[in-house]
Amino acid sequence: MKRQSTAEHYQKRLSVLSDYIYENLEGDLDMDRLAEVALISPYHLHRVYRGIYGSSLTDSIRWIRLHYAADRLIKTDMSIEAIGRLARYNSVQSFTRVFSETFGMPPARFRREGDHVQFSQPIRKNEDYPMQEITVRDSEALTLIGFEHHGDYMKVGQQFEKLQGWLATRNLFDPSTRFFGVYFDDPDTVPTDELRSLACITVANPDEFPIEEGLKRFDIQAGKCAVMRYKGPYANMDAAYRWLFSEWLPNSTERVGNQPAYEEYLNDVHSVPQTELLTDIYIPLE
Repeated sequence: MKRQSTAEHYQKRLSVLSDYIYENLEGDLDMDRLAEVALISPYHLHRVYRGIYGSSLTDSIRWIRLHYAADRLIKTDMSIEAIGRLARYNSVQSFTRVFSETFGMPPARFRREGDHVQFSQPIRKNEDYPMQEITVRDSEALTLIGFEHHGDYMKVGQQFEKLQGWLATRNLFDPSTRFFGVYFDDPDTVPTDELRSLACITVANPDEFPIEEGLKRFDIQAGKCAVMRYKGPYANMDAAYRWLFSEWLPNSTERVGNQPAYEEYLNDVHSVPQTELLTDIYIPLE
């Protein structure tokens, strides 16, 4: 049996750690406990994590918690103080400061005026579609390889982290690598724990790609798509989808096709502010 490399060993340990973090975001996430879960010495955990993922463990936890805080601001009536406590901030002031640095506005304004709000405005007749330009174009065929995710779409980042670590430890990144998410179900009608998605990359030569360890292949056919270039936090994207299907589509002359919606992520969540994240949303058409 082939002996796994040191990099592969640590990637598997950090994959277990990632699952633990996502399942315990509202807990303490004590560093000694995290080291115990990962079976990596607390003296070296941070260096190993940064070596695999390219960002610090502390920054990753902070980003994930703020991501969920933004989601709660949009989808619940919880007080800002309560949301801040769940994100593990001791005061509204400290939560507001860090949230503002990440999202470009304080939590109260984000709840009131964030870019999700623009998609609640109906299209008025005889006027251009507001907010985001929709381009209808022929899209290329894609062969995607990635990890399946079952459950809340807000947690698909868990699988992207695993995928990134898997690729990094096998030197499979190259300048042409593109990241996609495929979303098979409507979160407004399918129970959260039954949602299905795929965190994946493009693969030019799938027959030569080492598909293993639970990786799945998914092929997207070439064809006409409606494409929205979305700019902003991932937590706001539900509103963009609702606007696409309730406002843009009925006011267009298009019909949806027989493939799932998918997204291409054009920059890195760890490298740019949330307000600068760019995502192309693809809705396949007939």
